[in-house]
Order: sequence, then structure tokens, then C-alpha cells
Amino acid sequence: MAKSIQAQAAAQIRKKMKEAGIKASVTSFQASMCDGVRIYCQESDLAKAEQINEICMPYQYGHFNGMEDIYEYSNMSDHIPQVKFVSVSYHG
Repeated sequence: MAKSIQAQAAAQIRKKMKEAGIKASVTSFQASMCDGVRIYCQESDLAKAEQINEICMPYQYGHFNGMEDIYEYSNMSDHIPQVKFVSVSYHG
């Protein structure tokens, strides 16, 4: 059975983070009308936040517009697996 899109995105993010020397827990999820990837980094990686965002955020195909209460498809790419939400958290 083939991996889901969110699992493919998580696997690619995990690989790129490892190549960059950033230790992180990367998991995928799926819910009603929603899919995504959660990335948990060590607090010490906060100094690399810009690099982490450069690695992770291309995998999110849009963003939520709270002013109009809509999801906007602003980052679509056919070259990588993309999900609705990519969340990066830092913990100690």
C-alpha cells in the first residue's frame, strides 16, 4: 500500500531536517477535511528557526485567512507532496 500524501511530506521533511543536522520529531496526521505534518524541535534549535521554516513550509500548500474566514491556496506545487497545515513547535 502506498504512503498517504501527509506521510510522504513528513518523510521528506524528516530527511531534509536530518541532512541539515536538526534533530526533530516529525509526524503526520489526518482529520476530517484536514491533513498535516507536526514538527517538534528542541528549544536549542530556535536559533535555526529560519532554516527550519525554509525546509518545512514549502510542504504547506496554503494558509488560513482569518479576515475572510477562508483557506487560501497560495503555495501550490506539483513537485513535492503538500498538506494543508505544517506546524513547527519548540520544546525543551
